[in-house]
Amino acid sequence: MQFEELQKVWDTQNERPVFAMDDARLSVALYQQREQRGRRIFRREFAPIYFTLPLLIFFSGFVLVAFYFKTASKMRMTDPRMTIWDGVALVIATVASIAIMVFMHAEHRRHKRTQHVFAPSLREELERGISQVDFELSLYSTPRVLTLIALVTIGAGVILWESGRLNGNSTSWGMLGYNLVLMIVSTWWGLAAKNKSVERVMQRRRALESMLAALQEGATDLER
Repeated sequence: MQFEELQKVWDTQNERPVFAMDDARLSVALYQQREQRGRRIFRREFAPIYFTLPLLIFFSGFVLVAFYFKTASKMRMTDPRMTIWDGVALVIATVASIAIMVFMHAEHRRHKRTQHVFAPSLREELERGISQVDFELSLYSTPRVLTLIALVTIGAGVILWESGRLNGNSTSWGMLGYNLVLMIVSTWWGLAAKNKSVERVMQRRRALESMLAALQEGATDLER
C-alpha cells in the first residue's frame, strides 16, 4: 500500500471514533512504508559514499606506495621525486576518507537501531515515521551536502595531483582544473537534488503530523 493510499484510508476513517479505526492495518502498512523508506535512504545517501570512499582509499594508497618505490629505486631521475609533503597529503586523504566512512556508518547504525522494530501502537508508529523523516531531512541539510562534496573533491584532487607527479608531471594543474569543474557540477546537481528531496520529504512529514494530531485529538475526545 502506497503512502497516498494510506492517507485516503485515514481520511475515510478520520470522523470515526478512535476505537473503531483499523489501527493494526494502518500500523502494519505504515511500518512497511517506513522499512521501504529506510532501504531507499541507504541506497541513495549511504551506498554511494560506501562505494566512492573505498575507491579513494585504494587509489591514494596505491599512489603512495608506487610513488615511494619509484623514488626509492631512482627510476627516471628526471621525474619529480616524492617529498614528505606528497606522503603527508596522501596519508591525510586516506585517513580523512576512513574517518568519513566511520562517521557515516555510526550515524546510520544509531538511526537504524531506533527504526527496525515494529511499533506496538499506531501512535508510536507515526512518531517513528516522523523521526525517520527528521533523520532524512538532516541528511539533506545544505552544510552536510556541501561538506561531503568538498571532502570528496579534495580527496580526488589530491590523488589526481599526486598521480600526475607519479607520472612525471611536477605540477598537474590540468587535472586540478578538471577536478574543479567536476566539483562545480556536483555542487549544482547536489543542491538541486537536495531541494527537490526536501520538498517531497516535507510533504510526507506534514501528512504524518496531521495523522498523529487527528489520532491524539480523537483520543482526547474519547476520554471526555
